[in-house]
Amino acid sequence: MNGLDRRRFLAWLGTGALGAAAAFSARGEALADSGATALTNVNLIDGTGAAPRRGMTVVVGGGRILAVGRPSAVPDIAGLRVIDCTGKHLLPGLWDLHAHESVLERTFPPLHLVHGVTAIREMSATPATHLVRERIERGELAGPRMVIASRVVDGPSSRVADSVRVATPAEAREAVALAKRENADLLKVYSFFEKEGFRAVASEAARQGLPFGGHTPSLLPVQRVLELGQHSVEHMYGLHLATSAESARYYERIAALPGDPADENWWGSVVPFLERESIDSYRAANTRALAGRFRAHEAWHVPTLAVEHRYSTPPALLPEDPGLRALAERFLPRSVRQAWEELAKAWPPWSPERTELEARYFEAKLELVGDLAGAEGNIGAGTDCGYGYVFPGLALHDELELLVRAGLPAHRALLAATRDAARCAGLGAESGTIEPGKLADLLVLDADPLADIRNTRCIHAVVARGEVLGPRARQRLFAAIEQAAREEVAAPVMRACCSRV
Repeated sequence: MNGLDRRRFLAWLGTGALGAAAAFSARGEALADSGATALTNVNLIDGTGAAPRRGMTVVVGGGRILAVGRPSAVPDIAGLRVIDCTGKHLLPGLWDLHAHESVLERTFPPLHLVHGVTAIREMSATPATHLVRERIERGELAGPRMVIASRVVDGPSSRVADSVRVATPAEAREAVALAKRENADLLKVYSFFEKEGFRAVASEAARQGLPFGGHTPSLLPVQRVLELGQHSVEHMYGLHLATSAESARYYERIAALPGDPADENWWGSVVPFLERESIDSYRAANTRALAGRFRAHEAWHVPTLAVEHRYSTPPALLPEDPGLRALAERFLPRSVRQAWEELAKAWPPWSPERTELEARYFEAKLELVGDLAGAEGNIGAGTDCGYGYVFPGLALHDELELLVRAGLPAHRALLAATRDAARCAGLGAESGTIEPGKLADLLVLDADPLADIRNTRCIHAVVARGEVLGPRARQRLFAAIEQAAREEVAAPVMRACCSRV
């Protein structure tokens, strides 16, 4: 649409006048060429934090939001597609800030999209992941927008088989250089760094202008990684240690433990259980102070409650869950289902005491996230989908419900998956709110998510890159995913990345 047409659209929306249609009569052909679509009479939740507005119209075209206004009717202009959304609720497309396995290009990316997740951060990648993004951007595959992290960067004894391992400043320089050569949008850091190696990576990432995010290394408090410039803290690792009244003592104990602090057996047998022990000395005041650190450093916490919740019950039971099994059989390739079953059944059986401990630990995580949000800490929504039984697309709706269960009001949970998620991903100027000029990624719901956050599942349509996927188009996409799952007999599967103990 040329500049004159856009100005006239804005003028019409500003006045809401039926007579504005006459002003377009000379430009009807240009408007037809634009392929613009007007979503009318919608209840607008625009993602800015403003109160909802009823009876609004949003015009999209060329992949962008062209205008937002409150006309009483849409002018009859040739080529302008009008969709009456009376009784519907419109919000920005959702983000998942912690996703995996986008290389499963015919199942995972479209599963995000069909569930209203129009953008993701892929949190560990290879060159093949970038090829998938390119194909999505060319329109060859259905999928969300993608921000792509580097390969996992970790300490010298990482448990991630294909990680880039760093112990020295020279290795840190090469790790960051590799990430830049592979066009990573951010550096993914992991749990098993030694202190000097992590400092070297943080320094080099800052020097080369590459943001970094990921796990909190076991040897460093969250406060310290924020000081060193970590942009996003993923999962709940280290959060209870950092907010315990005995925090200093816990880190002294970790530093004094014998053996290699990056060794899998050392970490798996000691640190996770210190984290669980520390919930008994939790102090909300320390979380409020930590929220101030997140704000001061313009950093984000992505708690991934969806995966934390999934593994707060005995993992060996997950393959027996009829609902999870039905979803997996319908939408996932056999290779993925088998890998997930092997992962779940590899865990040793839990005793009743362990089961009770994990339930308490998860409730403590909810409390901490609620306290962090209540103190205006920066929180973004992510799921760790791709890890066993955490389903792409669907898990983001689980995450929203868990954020509300943690104490966030529904509007704040939605911000975590829209405006705030886009800011965390570095795309706040382009995405996350419904404003003229921003990317036309939207979600149309049949029920009000502010009345009940579960209503984000009541999807009527998804708008991706300005294209409307209505009910029939979504059903066709579901059918295509099912077909792809049957045909995709072999696929790479994440066996160890953001695993938990």
